[in-house]
This record gives sequence, C-alpha cells and structure tokens, in this order.
Amino acid sequence: MENRKRRFPLWMANLFVFAFLFCAVMAYFLWQVQQARKDFLEHVREHAVLVAEVVQLSARGSVLSKRAAEDILEAFLGNTARFVDYLDKVEPFNQEELAAFSKEAGLVGISIQRVGEKIVEGPTGWLGKPPSGCMPASKLEHDPVEHLYLFSLAKEAGPGCVTVGITDTQIRIMQEHLGLENVIRTIAGIPRVSYVELKTPSADRKGFPGEPAVTFIDKGDLRVAEARLPMEGKELTVALDAGYLHLAIGRLWRDFFLFSAALASLGVILSLLLHRYQAAHLMQVQQFERQISSERENASLGRAAAAIAHEIRNPLNALGMGLQRLRMEGEESPDDHRHLVDLMLDSVKRANASVEGLLRYARPQRASKRAMRLDLLAEDMLDLYSAHARELGIYVSRRITFQESMSGDPDLLGQVAENLLKNAIEAQPEGGSIRLTVEKEGEDACFRVRNAGFDLKPEEADRIFDPYFTTKADGTGLGLTISRRIVEAHGGHMEVSVPETGMVEISVCLPAPKSAKRPAGTREPTTGNR
Repeated sequence: MENRKRRFPLWMANLFVFAFLFCAVMAYFLWQVQQARKDFLEHVREHAVLVAEVVQLSARGSVLSKRAAEDILEAFLGNTARFVDYLDKVEPFNQEELAAFSKEAGLVGISIQRVGEKIVEGPTGWLGKPPSGCMPASKLEHDPVEHLYLFSLAKEAGPGCVTVGITDTQIRIMQEHLGLENVIRTIAGIPRVSYVELKTPSADRKGFPGEPAVTFIDKGDLRVAEARLPMEGKELTVALDAGYLHLAIGRLWRDFFLFSAALASLGVILSLLLHRYQAAHLMQVQQFERQISSERENASLGRAAAAIAHEIRNPLNALGMGLQRLRMEGEESPDDHRHLVDLMLDSVKRANASVEGLLRYARPQRASKRAMRLDLLAEDMLDLYSAHARELGIYVSRRITFQESMSGDPDLLGQVAENLLKNAIEAQPEGGSIRLTVEKEGEDACFRVRNAGFDLKPEEADRIFDPYFTTKADGTGLGLTISRRIVEAHGGHMEVSVPETGMVEISVCLPAPKSAKRPAGTREPTTGNR
C-alpha cells in the first residue's frame, strides 16, 4: 500500500509530458520567428544588391546609349556638312536655299563662313548669337543652353567652315527614360519597395564595407527595412516594407497560441480523465483490499467465535440448568438469595445470547430465496413494535410505494428489518421519531429507517457496520454486521447516512424484478403514521 501511494501519479506524468511538448512547440515557434526574420533580412539584402546592379546597368546603358547616339549624330552631321560644302563649292548657297535644305534634312540650321565674306546662315538667327569664328573642326559639340548639337567642318576649297546643327530633344527624351532618376523612380514603384535613393554618403559613412547593412526604421506609420550599400562613390539606399514580416510573425504567433491552447486543453482534459481513472482504480483497489481484509478478519473471527462458543456454551447451559434448579428448590430461601439467583440467571442468558450472536456471525449466510413482499414484511415489523414505540413516546411514520413481489429470504430479511426497528427504538428511550420508507429506486427496492438519537459524527457513521462496534451498554455490536452480511447474500447493499445532526438513516437496497407487476388485489401505496 505504501509503495502504491509513493508511485508517481499517471495524470501528473501526463502533465509533465504535455509541458515538455509545450516547451518544444514554443522553442520551434521561436525558431520559426527567428528564421522568418533572418530570411526577410536576407531577402532585403538580395533586393538591395539586385537594385544596385540594376541601377549600375542602367547607368552604364544610359552612358553607352548617349555615346552611341552622339556617334550617330556626329556621323550624320559630318556627312551633311561635307555634302553642303560640296554643293556650296559647285554653286554657293544663299540664305533661302540653306533654310530650305536644313528643313529638308531635318536640321535646325546651317551656317557657311567664307573668308572675307559675310556669314550665310539659314534660317536666319538659328544659332542665336552669330559665332565669331569657326568651331574646332570635325568635332561634335553640345550647347545645353540652346539645346543643340553642333558640328563644324573646315571647307575644302579654302579657309572657312560649314556648321550644321540639330536639336537634342530626342537625346534628352532617351536620356530621361534611360537615366538613373527614371530607373530609381520605376524601382520605387514596385510593390513592397518603399523608396530608393542614391546620394553622396555622409562623412561618418565613408569607407563603410560593401556588405549591405539592414536596419529597421519607422517612417511615420510605416515600418521599413532599409539596406545601404556603396555604389561608385555614392550610397544606394533601398527600403522595403517590413509589414509583410510583421504579418508573417503575427500569423506564426497566432498559430502558436491556437496550437498551444489546443495542446493545453487536450493535456488538461486527458490529465483529468487519467486522474479520475486512477482515483477510481485506486478506490477500487482499496475497496478490494478492505473487502479481502474484512473477509480474512471475519474468517478468523468466525473460526475463533465458533471455537469459543462451543467451549463456552456447554458450561453456560450447565450453569443455567443448575441455577434454575436452585430457584425451583429454594423457594423457602431468603429473598436476597432468590434475587441473587435471578441476577445470575439473567447474566447467563445475556452470555448465552452473546454466544448465539457469535455463532450466527461465524455461520455463513445462505439465503433461501422465494417469492415475498418487502412492503408486507415492513408492515409486520411495524405491527410488532408499534405498541412499544407508543409507550416510549416515539412517533412512527411510514411511506410505502413499492408493493411488488420479489425474490428473497423472508426470515433473514425479517431479521434485518427487526434489527433496524429495534435499534431505532432503543436509540430513543425518551421519545422521538421514526420514519420507515419502502420504495423503488432505479433497479433496486429500498427499505429505509430514519430515526433520531445518533451521537456519532457523519464521517464515523460507517463504523456502525464494524464487528463488535456498539453504542449501547448491553449490545454485542454484531447486529448490523450480521444484517449487512444477510443483505449482501441477497446481492444488495446496506448504507448509512446522516441527513442532519442527531439523525441517522440506514438503507437496505435489494435487486428488484425488472418487469415486476403489482399482484392483483394488493393495496394502493400507503403513507401514514402510527
């Protein structure tokens, strides 16, 4: 028994297992959160590097496209200038012819400067301020103020030069589409990219390593992950919306709490079920042990009682017979002698009654079952003891609702009913009350006796069924013990309860027929008092 009590409870072990699982799940979710954060930062770094490469490629492409366009313009304007010089050598151009030719060729204007002559240009004033001389020969020049590309070619026929010009509008449009600002603006418009900036780094960030440094910052109500990395002497800043990370972490924590709540609920429910199962199993084991211990004790007491009763009964019979003879032959003896003989006879009778109780206790209870009526048995016991109860001032009430035939030993069950009523009357020598009930409860037929005069505490009530336990001065303590054995021999059970202080109720419940019908001619359920 001690080893069983020291054994670790199964429900507590189950709690420890679920606690371990909870810790493992929590560690896993924390790892998931850290992994999500790590993956997001790596994602930001990769995006920053990718954006830097895109910007660098765009910058190189912009430079190359501008260079290619200028090379094309230089070749076109050079060929045009040489063609104009050739035509001018054949027949000199005038202002109207140059204006018409430049319009036909898609040029802004043409200027021809001959030595010692006035500059001829068409259309007039296309260069704004007339040049004071020829520009460097065979070289493309860009005038950002007039938004022109100019090419000057030295004349073959002598000193002088031919200057042609074309607008830079198409080159500027191409530069705007391929330039860094447009590329950065386009990248910043990509979903989850908050902004992209390219600027000169501050003095304290010059010379920082090439690995992108990622930090979380708040931009108003928006939280972004900002990555900075160097690019050709400048600092490229790429900021991605960190709300996705927070949503992912929020989903992870939500899943964690839901899973943890389900796991905790399952653990608590399973632990409660295991606790109830273990408690019921332990109670059953304890009940079996008490039953085995009681049976062993009863067997030992029975063997000892049978031996003692056998050895004592014969001398008691001899004493009784001798005392009765003294009483019959001693009629002329003094009164005090006859009174002493009477007292001795009473003592012998009490001793003989105790021995008879021991024999009944030691004798196995075997019920000879036959058809009987529990309600009629109760009525007979009431008739037997009602007069004595009235003499003591005891109010007896009854409530009989079960009037069906059942199987039982009327002699043994009558002994039980008589014992209960007798104990109830003897417990109230100065008057009181007794309530007798016969009713069906579930599958059982129950016979109950409630009376006052109970002096034990509620938790000590079950002791009245222990052998030799009695509260009466002349009691043997075997009546209720024998009654309980009789009830158990019928497949029933006997219980005691304390409905209120000073009151006790003893219930005898026996198996009732499942489809019992009231015999014809029986009385209606009765309720009354005597």
